[in-house]
Amino acid sequence: MYYQLQDDCKLVKGAARAAIYDFKTGKVHSINMDAAQLLDACQDTAIEDLWNLDSPDNDYLMDFLNKLCTKELGHFCDTKPSPELPLPYSPIKLDFIWFELTSTCNSKCLHCYAECSPSCPPPEQVPHDRWLSLIDEAKQAGATSIQFIGGEPLLYPAWRELVIKAHNLNYDYIEIFTNGTLVDDDCIDFFKKYNVSIATTLYADNAQIHDKITLQPNSFNKTMTTINKLIDANIPLRVASIIMKDNEHEVENIMKLYEKWGMKDAYPDVVRPTGRGDDQHLQPLHYKKPPIKPPFYSDEYSFFDAHHHHGCLAGKVAVTATGDVIPCIFARSQLCGNILKNSLDEILSGQSLTQCWQTTKDLINQCKDCEYRYACPDCRPLAQSNDSEKNWFAHPQSCFYNPYTGKWSTPLVPAEL
Repeated sequence: MYYQLQDDCKLVKGAARAAIYDFKTGKVHSINMDAAQLLDACQDTAIEDLWNLDSPDNDYLMDFLNKLCTKELGHFCDTKPSPELPLPYSPIKLDFIWFELTSTCNSKCLHCYAECSPSCPPPEQVPHDRWLSLIDEAKQAGATSIQFIGGEPLLYPAWRELVIKAHNLNYDYIEIFTNGTLVDDDCIDFFKKYNVSIATTLYADNAQIHDKITLQPNSFNKTMTTINKLIDANIPLRVASIIMKDNEHEVENIMKLYEKWGMKDAYPDVVRPTGRGDDQHLQPLHYKKPPIKPPFYSDEYSFFDAHHHHGCLAGKVAVTATGDVIPCIFARSQLCGNILKNSLDEILSGQSLTQCWQTTKDLINQCKDCEYRYACPDCRPLAQSNDSEKNWFAHPQSCFYNPYTGKWSTPLVPAEL
């Protein structure tokens, strides 16, 4: 008699402990290493050859296996289980692209990751015709979503032509990320006509704090006016909020606005240490992002994909105002090419971008030895920015689990089977 996990379950080992991923329920169950080794042994050797089934001293072993059966995680079988097949691999193609149209902005936000401002001298700009052709190239490469950002994208003279181009090519999702201070009624009509979604930022529920962060007088009133117009026009809207020292006392007020606007899933983020945001004086003293913690969940597709690709980076690229291609707007140091020198296809198939897209947890310091590595979230640019050596493979600062001891440094211990 043999024993094996159900077909919709997978065993993942860490340095000190292991986990059973149950795709039927989505749950990830923590087990100790002795239990993991027992499951491995039962795959290769009949149970009666592993221990004496008649000895009461070994009852705990059968109790554990029966407990897994009760939870529908495993089952007994008469024949030796077949070896596991290699994990399926699905090649990643481009799905989402950012166009950073300009580095000029009418605000000078304290934390701007791209260090934009009104006085920002325009660097070598991407010609308008190149932006237009790039929309074509991205679509042909598989992109379904496009976001126009800046700087302030509405300061780019021909932004409407780019939107119309993307609309005519049937992009599924077109979004403009604007500070909202330049949106007029004509813009609202245009957004409506071409099915444009809008994203903007708000740092408080009052002008005193919001304008202190944007360094643009009257920006709060202008942005709030735009938000209300967009809502009245039923234009899809996201409102982001970045928390730093100057506005960390505004979190509750911001959450009330989210609730008022029906944005139940919105939640303020913490300032990213990139660009002007890389300043310890900006970091909030009390407000922190929720740490990575159990319970963990996973589905079959995400589990298999996590063995081959990064869960957030894969399928995305950003093109800066100078033509540089990076895997994320926050990953400013990960240069993968330049669209003024290469076609998008050449960059997408290049080694630099491929390596970024294939930055799995199996390559991340400490994470590679963790049993939860195929279930927990990861932001590479954030981990790199928080690392003193700016290491792309740095361990996430928001994780307090030690896979070498199997212990959490805060009381976040998951229940064990």
